[in-house]
This record gives sequence, structure tokens and C-alpha cells, in this order.
Amino acid sequence: MAEENPIPRLDACCGCIQLKLGVLILCVLQMIASGFMMLLIGSYLLFGYAPGDNLPMLGGAFTLFALIVVMLLTAAEFGFALYAFSDIRKAEPQGIRFYYIVKIVSFFLSLFVFCLTSDWTSPEILNLFISSSISLYCIWCIWSLHEALMLGGEAAAKAGFTLEEASATSPLLKKVAEEKESKGSMQSAYV
Repeated sequence: MAEENPIPRLDACCGCIQLKLGVLILCVLQMIASGFMMLLIGSYLLFGYAPGDNLPMLGGAFTLFALIVVMLLTAAEFGFALYAFSDIRKAEPQGIRFYYIVKIVSFFLSLFVFCLTSDWTSPEILNLFISSSISLYCIWCIWSLHEALMLGGEAAAKAGFTLEEASATSPLLKKVAEEKESKGSMQSAYV
């Protein structure tokens, strides 16, 4: 007997938007934010300054190494958001899986950098709580879409996929169909 997943899966994003559409919106927003960040860091690397020019990072040391690491992470987030966007449109779970894994890694890296650079004032802690809550909810939405697509059938239909899309790409539904087919062929062999 298959065990039920202990983490509840969302059926809608923000309570009213289909999960598929909500995650597509998250992907687009991630690509816009990443594009802006790459533009900002790129201008700093090319011209030696950026708007605001007082961006503290890693204890106030705004080094070339830190810029390159942040630029690479931002480019990775952009790439995986684009990959997830493409795979959502094709109803394939692979890109969605990579996207939520990258979001989890990004979340923990953000927490690490916060611990290094924070003065632990109440506004910073409130900002950490709010941004962490939003990040975790977004990760939950992305994970829920991935799970719905993996389950296929009614779960995928609730998430916003058509039954044809979901059944064509769901590995679980393919496995069930193969088992039924093999049982059918075994029964016909005995007859």
C-alpha cells in the first residue's frame, strides 16, 4: 500500500488562482527580477558603479568574487525559471522539479547571507520573517504543481492541466497503465 505524502499539496495558488497559472506567474516574476539583478550587477562589473552604490554584502565587503557568485546564482535562477516555464507549458515535471530545488537552495543561501550580514534589529528580523514566509509559500506552490503533475488525473486537472496533458506525461499513470497491460497479457496467456 502506498504511503500518503505527509506534506499537504495545494490545489490553488493564493487560494483563487489555478496552480499552473500561479506558478507560471511566479516563473515570469522570477525571470524579471533575475534579469534586473543581472543588469544591476553587470553595470557594476562593467562601469564600477551601480545605482545606490552602497550594496553591503558579506559583512560589507562588496568584492568582485561576491559579485560574480551572486551573478551566477541569479543567472541560474533565471535559467531554471525559464526551464520550468517551458516545462509547465508542455506539462512535463522535470523542469518544475529543478526549479523548486533551486528555489530551496536559494532560500538557504539567503538565510546564510542574512546571518552573516545582519545586525539582528527588529526591522531586519521582521523583513526576514516576511520574506521567508513568502519564499516558503512560493516553494510550496511549485512543489505542489510538480506533485500534481506527477500524480496526474484529477490532481493535475485541479492544478490547471487538461486530462490529456496530465495523463500523457505522468509517470505514475504510465506505470499503472503498464501494470494493467502486463496483467491483461498474463491473463490472456492463461486462457
